[in-house]
Amino acid sequence: MSLRTGDQSAGRGRKRGAEAETPAQARAGRSPWTTFSVLALIEFMTVLDTSVVNVALPSIQHDLGFSTGGLAWVVDGYLLGLAGFLLLAGRAADLVGRRRLFITGTVLFTVASLGCAMAASDWQLVTARLAQGLGSALVIPSALALITDLFPEGPHRARAFGIFTGMGGVAAAAGVLLGGLLTSVGWPWIFLVNVPVGVAVVAVGLRTLPATRPQASGGLDLIGALTGTAGVTALTYAVTQGPAQGWTSGPMLVVLPLAVILLAAFGIRQRTARAPLLPTELLRRRDLVLSNAIIALVGAVMIGTFFLITLYLQQVRGYTPLMTGVIYLPIPLAMLAGTQLAPRLLRRGPRNALLVGLAIQAAGLAWWATAVGSDDQLVTEFLAPTALWSLGAGIALVSAFAACTAGVTGPIAGAASGMATTNQYVGGAIGLAALVAIATTGQTAAQVSGYSPALATAAGAALAAALLTRLIRPPMTHPRE
Repeated sequence: MSLRTGDQSAGRGRKRGAEAETPAQARAGRSPWTTFSVLALIEFMTVLDTSVVNVALPSIQHDLGFSTGGLAWVVDGYLLGLAGFLLLAGRAADLVGRRRLFITGTVLFTVASLGCAMAASDWQLVTARLAQGLGSALVIPSALALITDLFPEGPHRARAFGIFTGMGGVAAAAGVLLGGLLTSVGWPWIFLVNVPVGVAVVAVGLRTLPATRPQASGGLDLIGALTGTAGVTALTYAVTQGPAQGWTSGPMLVVLPLAVILLAAFGIRQRTARAPLLPTELLRRRDLVLSNAIIALVGAVMIGTFFLITLYLQQVRGYTPLMTGVIYLPIPLAMLAGTQLAPRLLRRGPRNALLVGLAIQAAGLAWWATAVGSDDQLVTEFLAPTALWSLGAGIALVSAFAACTAGVTGPIAGAASGMATTNQYVGGAIGLAALVAIATTGQTAAQVSGYSPALATAAGAALAAALLTRLIRPPMTHPRE
């Protein structure tokens, strides 16, 4: 049942206004899949920028004079801008209009990419990366909300989520290969490649995306926006910088308590505000709360494992960045296969599709944890278990987004998407810090002994998420075609 059902009879005029552009699209003979391709393309580019830069870091450090500690900000600056503003952007999509926020975010992402390529000093690049992350934060929840506008809940929406998240999964791994190729020409090209794509997305998006009016009223809760954004940013900063600076260092002793205080204040504000950043409907639904907890675990396992794979291939196996990218290829292909299998599994309900995906992930990770270091066969020790894990990750990611948006339409769809993506990326940052810390504790990254407990931890997190799916109510199902 849609959360919008209760006010349909009282708000039909508003509903007609909010959906006024959809009949126009139909009269023009425009397929929603053509419009959807714009959303999928920018999803590919924004996720690509989380991984494509990793290969170029040594060249960037040489040219711009980064210190070893400062170089991490090239990666973390993007993550801070992205994770810190997703909640705010999700609600803003409902208040100012999804297409408007999507176009604004794409323009910011494109201009910031040009700024990255033109950076002549370390601070200029970090500033531009923060702006890139903010642009991505505006794009991702508005794109997810636009998918709910384009497709009714059911098999077509599930397929769209599958393709959308599949593009992200492929981009995360393809960034390693593309980064190696572009860096051989010059590191600015890893950012310049975004510019023509961004311009094309804006041009096509202005013509094809549904120009729906803002679907929520009541204004933006500024106190909630400030405490929520600052709290998530502080938490993300802590988990990305903690391993390098030390959890008992001066900055961590300030930032970690500050994150807890801000997030607690945000939670209290959401219970008392007249127009909260997270609408109360989202927090009252047990299924949505559980689904968001699961997507945080999905993000932790996925982002943390992807980084472990890169670390393992380059620092344990000793492969070059380009060779690492080539060996990586079966992993995004398996993930893409999982995202395309997910819509079929979703016909049995998100909780069951999630269970399948998470169980497959746990099996693949447990296999790799057992096999790592046991022999020198690349296929049996690495490729087969990681491909199995990636297949499950694709299923789980699509199913998690379907669960986090099930029954959510109209004036809270953007907020729901923002909440889900925030939990995914913050969970990913925490998972990355935890798994890398376990893998490298008391040893150099080139040693293999820490990988088995790190992978076993990831398998345990996948199993915990699988158990949580049993608490989601069975009625969350998608109708058959």
